[in-house]
Amino acid sequence: MTTRSFALLLLLASPVAAEEAAKCPIDTKPVVTLGFGSRYTDDSENRSDFDEESDKAVTEALKPIDDFITDLAKQTNILNDTETKPEEAQKAAACVMESILAWAKADALSELTTQGANLSAPSRVGGVAFAYGAALKVVPQPAGKAEIEAWLRDRSKQTMAFFDTKAPPRASQNNLRAWAGLAVTRVGLVLDDPALIDWGAETLRLVACTAEADGSLPNEMWRGKLALHYQLHAVAPLVTTAALLQDERPGLFTDCDGALRRIVAFTLDGLDDPAAVEKITGKKQTVGGTRKARDFELAWIAAYLTLDPDPGIAARVEKVKELGNSKLGGNQRLLWPVAVADDPVDG
Repeated sequence: MTTRSFALLLLLASPVAAEEAAKCPIDTKPVVTLGFGSRYTDDSENRSDFDEESDKAVTEALKPIDDFITDLAKQTNILNDTETKPEEAQKAAACVMESILAWAKADALSELTTQGANLSAPSRVGGVAFAYGAALKVVPQPAGKAEIEAWLRDRSKQTMAFFDTKAPPRASQNNLRAWAGLAVTRVGLVLDDPALIDWGAETLRLVACTAEADGSLPNEMWRGKLALHYQLHAVAPLVTTAALLQDERPGLFTDCDGALRRIVAFTLDGLDDPAAVEKITGKKQTVGGTRKARDFELAWIAAYLTLDPDPGIAARVEKVKELGNSKLGGNQRLLWPVAVADDPVDG
């Protein structure tokens, strides 16, 4: 990827869903206790063979939470859209605050009874934190602010303690740790908590600096046929964390000999042609080549372009109607509007 100065065409923001389509999740029942087993068969050593029934059970257990953050993201899109009318923004902000306050009062996600729940919950908390941060810009002093922020801090400390002391060795350095780092970072920024921000930054370094010279992540490459899928899954939180912290921690993008840039290049090259991944794994990949990545899996590109405004990468998503991902805060073009960049980051 070039580091020369150049102009980058504006990524046009896709239209936000109509107001009536943005359901307010105020009545969504908070999920306090969460516990489930693995999605994979017991004899799948590299966790690449799904157990159909177990996979379904995990998805069903997470569905109420995923529905909640999806609905919050729709409200976040309204808040992030510069063309939103003030009264619409107030309504969306009130919805977000009241909805999150209900979960905070219930101490949602405080009882994570299995390893799988502890690994999966943080990325969902991150989605909530993105929505809360967007709403604060409209309503800086909402009712229940102290309760919401205490709950977000507790969930972050819970995440940090698990990944620092109880997570399996690979999970403590793979895509799951990256998502945990993003969640803690987003909470840390919204609470202005240096300890949380530091943990998020160190998580990014921990995961990104495991990258091989070619940009492959060894803790994802061991996943056999799912290796590229999980490499792609790791890229989203790594890139977004770096983008969030580019003012506070500008060195994150260039650390470990430009690890993040190498990771992104390897991932995108693999999506074009997964041959390099298949050479490492010895397995045909579930994504790459004719098996295109889904739009939400590429939503992180909007954040990446703030770090490295590469027109070739921008072109990959130019025709995508909406770069949406609820765990990343909704429509990424609204969150990371990129205009003209004259001085891309070196590294």
